Amino acid sequence: MKSRSTVLAFATAALTCAMVWATSPWFTGRREPWDADSSFYLSSLMIAGAVTGALTPKPIWALYLGAIAGQLSYQLLFLKVGPLLPLGVLFWVTP
Repeated sequence: MKSRSTVLAFATAALTCAMVWATSPWFTGRREPWDADSSFYLSSLMIAGAVTGALTPKPIWALYLGAIAGQLSYQLLFLKVGPLLPLGVLFWVTP
């Protein structure tokens, strides 16, 4: 049962955080949410985290990894990434 909740938490976080990137062009007019003139990226990540945490609150580490995996997967699958992507990932995962 514990592994099922881990997979569900990871998948929910990955999906909601990938949706941040997928909806960015409609809400901001920018392909990348952090390029918007508004606080869309921060606000939408907070909403995605609140929704994910309400649906599947534990384990917390699966939520963090899912959020990173969802955003990175969306970028790799749907956006043209450049040579600075590994550096950006380091900024994501380091405190």
